[in-house]
Amino acid sequence: MRNFLCICLLFIGIGGCKPGIPSDIVQPDKMQDVLFDIHMVDGYISTIANADSAKSTSAAYYKGIYKKFGIDSVMYTKSMNYYYDHPEVLNTMYDKITGKLKKVKEKEDKINAKRLKKIAAIEKAKKDSLDKADPKRVIRAAAAKKDSLAKAEILLKKTKADAAKKMKKDSLARVTELKKVKKEEARKLKVRTDEAAAMKKESGASAAKKNK
Repeated sequence: MRNFLCICLLFIGIGGCKPGIPSDIVQPDKMQDVLFDIHMVDGYISTIANADSAKSTSAAYYKGIYKKFGIDSVMYTKSMNYYYDHPEVLNTMYDKITGKLKKVKEKEDKINAKRLKKIAAIEKAKKDSLDKADPKRVIRAAAAKKDSLAKAEILLKKTKADAAKKMKKDSLARVTELKKVKKEEARKLKVRTDEAAAMKKESGASAAKKNK
């Protein structure tokens, strides 16, 4: 009885032990940091127009990432293949990576907004300074704007007039075509009527001959 209980406990112990991630695989916490850095690099590389430059730059950055985390390209590839075979772990990592990327993007958006606001303020200050130094510049700018609006109005009127002419021309063409269609239908109707009358007349003549 005691031996049976020992065997049962042994099987329970074996069944309760879940195999962990192999030691030669980059562990999830580190792997998600590696992937985060790689995606940041990929985002930058996508802005480089020249394909050769992009390739050499990406290789240098990837090498730097591997060195930062104490791995190499072989270990990285092997780890990715492992996680592809364990999508539930990979999905969990990417949920965290996505959240981290979102925070970085929000931070960058705020920084860019402040930078653009500062640039706009500098440009406005320059413009105000030029306006004060050259009052005629303001008058010229106003005149140019007025001239631009006037030209836009003329162009709009011309476009409307051209559209109206085209509509009228198309309408006349449709009326002419409709008249042709009606005339052709009337001709066909007359032909059918004449044929029916001829058949009726021929039928009447045949009946009269039989009666005789």
